[in-house]
Amino acid sequence: MRNLFLSLSRMPPFLMLLIIVGLAVTATMLYMQQSEKARKEITDIKSAQEAQASLKGPVVYATKDIPEGTEITADALEVKEEAQAKIPAQAMTNPSAGVGGVAAYPIQAGTMVFMNAVKARAVQVGFEGKIKEGYRAVTFGIDSNSGVAGFIAPGSHVDVLCITGSAADTKAAPVLSDVEVIAVGTTYRKAPGETTATQASSITVLVNPDDAEKLVKAVTAGKPYLTLRNEKDHQPLATVDITALFPKPPKAEDAGDMTASSLPPPNLPPPPLPGAPSPVDANAPAAPPPPPPMHEIELWSGSKKEVLSVPQG
Repeated sequence: MRNLFLSLSRMPPFLMLLIIVGLAVTATMLYMQQSEKARKEITDIKSAQEAQASLKGPVVYATKDIPEGTEITADALEVKEEAQAKIPAQAMTNPSAGVGGVAAYPIQAGTMVFMNAVKARAVQVGFEGKIKEGYRAVTFGIDSNSGVAGFIAPGSHVDVLCITGSAADTKAAPVLSDVEVIAVGTTYRKAPGETTATQASSITVLVNPDDAEKLVKAVTAGKPYLTLRNEKDHQPLATVDITALFPKPPKAEDAGDMTASSLPPPNLPPPPLPGAPSPVDANAPAAPPPPPPMHEIELWSGSKKEVLSVPQG
């Protein structure tokens, strides 16, 4: 190093200045290259962040208020597209993850649904989990006409009408109003987004014990028909017991009010034929009964036989 300084000190000033300028230019170029490289890296990172922010993904929102502890149905959830950067890590992205579960806390309409907002039913593995406490599930047969052409699904609300009689004596009236359907055939969970009809030969409804007895009696004595309600329509209908559709027999007191004059005359016997004996007078004294038959007793003395007759008793 000392020798280098001695060599430089012996150089002409012009040459020394030229070397110093060259070193400065080289250092400046190296700095500019490093700065440009760093600037390019920053630009690439920013572009990647902007591209990531512009990407969208699915997220689940509530379409209506879901109270705490109630079952979450398919019509209560919808999927929207949001920017990936705005979707929280715990947000629900598939509605099937929530349908059939129970709301862990109240979920307001229009808000994003999180995974911790839904808890599984304790008895979701069995059909008993669909039956509310104090209610009963009753199943009865339907066909395409009486079952609204298969457009009834689990979660629908229907009115149950029954028809009796025929021709001019036909009568129809509602026997149950605003009944919840919990199963159609063997299906008790509505598929998300399902819009097609599902034909089934039976339907299961949720009713209280009194209405269960009323329904069983109605479907046994008449033919049931269902009318499908709008999901927001819960206006009750006036219902009747199935026995009200049948004619009532006359009361016993009405039969007791009939007087002898209103009764039809009794049938008189035909006149006797010529030469026939006259009929017996009903007021004549009865003839004495015939004597009872005699007992016969055989008495043998050696080879001699005697028969002795004695009265019975």
